[in-house]
Amino acid sequence: MNFYETKMGSIFFNRQLPELIKALQEIAAALSKPAPAAVNLTGLEEPDFLHNLFYGHYEPDIYGCVTAPSRLDQKVKETEKALLPALGQSKRLFEQYQAAVSERDSAIAEQSYICGYRTAVQMIVSGLAAPQTKPSGGAGNES
Repeated sequence: MNFYETKMGSIFFNRQLPELIKALQEIAAALSKPAPAAVNLTGLEEPDFLHNLFYGHYEPDIYGCVTAPSRLDQKVKETEKALLPALGQSKRLFEQYQAAVSERDSAIAEQSYICGYRTAVQMIVSGLAAPQTKPSGGAGNES
């Protein structure tokens, strides 16, 4: 008796094999379609978004990334309100100091932000690029 003549053979050829063929066809159809992008950039008004992001020309409030003041910000404001009346005549000098510190901190934060995004974009692009093959070459290494 041949396999196709048995009950298991009949189940295999009449039910399992057609299901297997259908599944393989679905896999082939899915693989023939282009894969969706890992990062969806639709809806952005700015066509040079990645270029501007890489070079640090990124304004977070344009893209809805602004966060509300945190609990720590509120604590700083409350402490400042308590401190200013106690300063008296030194209040103007303290405000100059505060402005200088704020300007410095903003510059440091901006520089860190730009460097971080440049690094992240470079790492992403490096990860997406095809690995470079080293030439297997000649007689020796040239340094």
